[in-house]
Amino acid sequence: MKRFAAMLLALLVVSNLVSILYIMPAKAGGTIYIRSDGSIDPSDAPITTVDKTTYTLTGDISSSIIVERSNIVIDGTSHLVRGDGTGEGFKLVDVNSVTIKNTRIENFTYGIYIESASFTVVRDNNLTANSYDGIGVFYSSNITISNNIMTLNEYDGIEYFASSYGNIAGNHITSNIWFGIGIYFSSNNNIIENTVTNNYKGIELILSPDNSVFHNNFINHTLQAYTESSIDTWDNGRQGNYWSDYNGTDANGDGIGDTPYVIGGSNQDNYPLMTPHTPHDLAVIHSTTSRTVVGQGSSLNINATVANRGDYTETFNVTAYANDTAIQTKTLTLTSGNSTTLTFTWDTSGFARGNYTISAVADTVPGETDTEDNNCSGGWILVAMVGDLGGGVPPAFFNCDGKCDGKDLSLFLQCFKGTAPPDAMYLGDLGGGVPPAFFNCDGKCDGKDLSLFLQCFKGLGP
Repeated sequence: MKRFAAMLLALLVVSNLVSILYIMPAKAGGTIYIRSDGSIDPSDAPITTVDKTTYTLTGDISSSIIVERSNIVIDGTSHLVRGDGTGEGFKLVDVNSVTIKNTRIENFTYGIYIESASFTVVRDNNLTANSYDGIGVFYSSNITISNNIMTLNEYDGIEYFASSYGNIAGNHITSNIWFGIGIYFSSNNNIIENTVTNNYKGIELILSPDNSVFHNNFINHTLQAYTESSIDTWDNGRQGNYWSDYNGTDANGDGIGDTPYVIGGSNQDNYPLMTPHTPHDLAVIHSTTSRTVVGQGSSLNINATVANRGDYTETFNVTAYANDTAIQTKTLTLTSGNSTTLTFTWDTSGFARGNYTISAVADTVPGETDTEDNNCSGGWILVAMVGDLGGGVPPAFFNCDGKCDGKDLSLFLQCFKGTAPPDAMYLGDLGGGVPPAFFNCDGKCDGKDLSLFLQCFKGLGP
């Protein structure tokens, strides 16, 4: 109650006081910024981007990351962001449409701090041992928090404060010191398919009406749920939540308890589940390509790693796309808890020259509600003229200009001599075989490729 009173005073007396109470100073001297213009500061931080839209961590980080740019995706690629017990792992204030995914975050005040933001997604992260909340959301709307693991945080796994129209779905929230999920002065949020275990309280809602809470598993808490001045919905009209301390009966064996689970304060789950809820959930967790530039008419591979995060064996389709054009579809059967990597082949014949965004999409299976991670982008591919390795002054690889001229000759000779950057060597592999044929690539840049390049240089290439 002391904590509740303090928050009520903050809301009613001085709204800006929350910033003082909750925003901890960033770690001095080591903070990394993604600036509003898309630049990374400092520039040598282990984060890369080619389009100022998708940012990828390339190594572990021992400092806070402050995000000032909207409309971006930050992929941690399973790297660790670790603090010294203060500040925020990721801090987002006054930004919109930001996604943070696939990151391990530990030992900050807040693992992720979000304020005055909207349409932001936090998914597939692991937030551990932060001195306040795993994820804190303040004065925000339309925030989605899905498929994260939050454990051993000293207050809440997830806290919502004065935030509405959000989705908290498919998270595993375990062994946090106080609350699994804390909702304060917030309404119209969906809290579904979370597994909340071994916290002091499973879920707490204070002055937070009109939230929907169903298909969650609340297991082994001192107090499973607590509400104050809040009337919320605890089932979808057919099914509610699983409560490990529910002692009702199921006379007809339909998996639904015959009597409500009473929470208090006019709140009750009318359809408590007799066994833990086991959702259907597919995810495309990684998508990569064998090249970033490809000659028009040649082929490249797209690899997509697909996981079954649900509790049932699923048979489904996965389709690779170039922009909105389907490249290839594969059908697979995947058992619960397993993953596999699919390889698609894209023949670029018939595609116009230009940039293409590559993605892999898994079908939505019946009963699946978390579809945010069914689609994974593999970045972009440039379909270029064969022999166009780059351009500019001085000539630079990948700076393709639609011509095969002296600039490309100087770049090809670097590949031929083996002095090109490792990630550009494949540009010189135009083909192979006897006689040399375009697109019959053999993984080398040798005399066969030289003869093919000279055809392009003379305007005789494909």
